[in-house]
Amino acid sequence: SNIIVIGVIMKISESTLEVLTNFSSINNGITVQTGNEIKTISPMKNIFGKAKLTDNFASQFSVYDLPEFLATISLLGNDAEFDFGEKSVNISGDGASATYNYADASMIISPPEKDITMPNPEVVFDIDDNLLSKLKKASAVLSLPDLVLESNGTVVTLTVKDKKNPSSNQFSEVIMDGDGQTYAMNFKMENIKIVNDEYTVYVSSKGLSQFVAKTKGLEYFIALEPDSVFGS
Repeated sequence: SNIIVIGVIMKISESTLEVLTNFSSINNGITVQTGNEIKTISPMKNIFGKAKLTDNFASQFSVYDLPEFLATISLLGNDAEFDFGEKSVNISGDGASATYNYADASMIISPPEKDITMPNPEVVFDIDDNLLSKLKKASAVLSLPDLVLESNGTVVTLTVKDKKNPSSNQFSEVIMDGDGQTYAMNFKMENIKIVNDEYTVYVSSKGLSQFVAKTKGLEYFIALEPDSVFGS
């Protein structure tokens, strides 16, 4: 029998809101499936995010404008309660309440059902939130659009620069010893839309990278730029 559960009341944890805020920078809309896993994909299909949450959603719902939805939540305080109905969610807190209507799921660019498979990675490295913050800051402060994972065979560096301009400012940090391979794996900084945490990063010369968070249940697949070069 199809029992439809209407009116499940829950709270949404700080960590889930952090993920939703991050996902809203990847894609304006989202369809949240039932359960404790949420996924998003950028409209260009070059960034995919997946999170295992501490919260469990009892009903599926779609939001067309996630930043607006999050702003609505913030009006009602940290302790807001969510009553997920069939067509809308009622959010109450701080003595006030808001009704937020769902979007039609067909309006949302959603990830494919099947998960992405990571090709065999030639490069694996760790990055902590401190270095991640520095790279993001350097990119913003110096207006540098590119992130290059570079090896001369001896050392491997992460460099923020403007590839189109050889005399651009740049910011660089050595992250590990090389293994004899030479490569320049190129990312756009604007695609590194990940929650600050420690990550293990897997990079494949087939044009894909995978960022797996060490403490938060998060992973991202981010496409490399087509001008990436692996080997001589």
